Amino acid sequence: MGLAVVALSYSISKLSGVVTELAPIEVMAAVGNKVRTVSGQGRRVLSKFGENFIYRMGMVASLIFAAQMFNFPIGNATSGHLIGGVLAAVLLGPFAGLLVIATVLIVQSLFFADGGLIALGANIINMAFLGSFVAYYIYVSLKRIMPETPAVFISAWVSVVLAALATSLEIGFSGTFALSSVAAAMLNVHVIIGIAEGLITVVLVKVFRQFLDLPSPYGRGPKHYD
Repeated sequence: MGLAVVALSYSISKLSGVVTELAPIEVMAAVGNKVRTVSGQGRRVLSKFGENFIYRMGMVASLIFAAQMFNFPIGNATSGHLIGGVLAAVLLGPFAGLLVIATVLIVQSLFFADGGLIALGANIINMAFLGSFVAYYIYVSLKRIMPETPAVFISAWVSVVLAALATSLEIGFSGTFALSSVAAAMLNVHVIIGIAEGLITVVLVKVFRQFLDLPSPYGRGPKHYD
């Protein structure tokens, strides 16, 4: 849970500098023998862009929340579902993407008993950090050598397999089930789920960009996301 808190705190600090601005203030100050109004900078407030961007974060989060509610039983007390991490990160940037997935996971655990509070920290690391933040930089690397569509598909597929592998390791090392049996069950199914994740992510990225005009606060190119 500690690693999850660190990841969330860092992402919040990075995003806050983009969606807020310093509000100008005017104060009365003595200048020589006269009292004049002096302009200065006050506390940070949510900018107009920030309001719109957070609204768009909520829109993406709602879509991902709905998609994640469909679970596929696997066995050995495990299940599989779509993640949406690459979708969120490609559309919103890696820090906002991480926060969107983490928010979805928190709401699911608190109000729907999906994932559970005990596993919340691990789920945030597996799906929000690995499945969104890390997977985004896989996407950025792939974009340097191939067009965006296959880069989105591959990175989305990798995000699912990576999250499944991390979950398998955590369950195996906890001693609850044998690592070999958990990993085999998880990876066999998530390799297939990853294909669906990749196809859906490719389609939704195109839809959001074409019809909803969903820019990132870091700019349009991967260089601005770092």
